[in-house]
Amino acid sequence: LGPVYNTSSKNVNFDPQGLETVSKWRELIPEDVPLVVIGGISNVERVKECRRAGAECVAVIGAITKAEDVNVAVDSLNDAMDV
Repeated sequence: LGPVYNTSSKNVNFDPQGLETVSKWRELIPEDVPLVVIGGISNVERVKECRRAGAECVAVIGAITKAEDVNVAVDSLNDAMDV
């Protein structure tokens, strides 16, 4: 589902979906179907917000490719999934 937030990695012809839409989709789809979100998830806080809204997985680009230290970024993002 996405983009959740504004994204600079691609041109999108519609507004970001937002966290409320993430929560709504989590309610609509069966629990055994993972909800994956993408778009503008550029830092740890946004990962946590998406998890709290009901996403089981997040897809990121810039949070890793623009990081000063890729290993630290990946570790931090993985830790943020444990909200």
